[in-house]
Amino acid sequence: MDSNTRNGPDFSIDLAKVKALGIANPLSQQALQLYDQNALSAAERLLFCIWRNNTLESRAFKAGDSIAHSGDRALDAYIVVSGEMHASDGKNSYVLGPGSVIGLAEGLADLPYHFTVIANTTVTARLIPVDKARRELLRINAGLRGICRSAIVRTLGLSQIPESLQ
Repeated sequence: MDSNTRNGPDFSIDLAKVKALGIANPLSQQALQLYDQNALSAAERLLFCIWRNNTLESRAFKAGDSIAHSGDRALDAYIVVSGEMHASDGKNSYVLGPGSVIGLAEGLADLPYHFTVIANTTVTARLIPVDKARRELLRINAGLRGICRSAIVRTLGLSQIPESLQ
């Protein structure tokens, strides 16, 4: 489908529901009650936790800025907090919004970015340094690491597990 004929982003989380939670601590009892009251999905809850996480560096991109280049090594991954962007691999194109994750699977698999991603509007994202994420992945329980490995292989549509994840 041509991106010009879409009614909205291919992937996006409704920020109004997330912002309705205000400044609550994502792990507090108050936040848990607000999650239920506002019927937040798991993706909306996760975005709220990331949005409120001050240990992750924020990055801002203005319209036209490049967020990722297909073929470049994925040194950083981004979780979009607000804004809209266009992602293309030359064959397929997508419009992405809040909650979209750029480059995390590729970075953890030690593969280059699959898509070129350009900001359509002002975009705010949380930065995840891939080297730190990879170190954390290697330190977690083997069962959880296996789940992550399977999710990465499925997300990237790989036929085999990359050597970096073995």
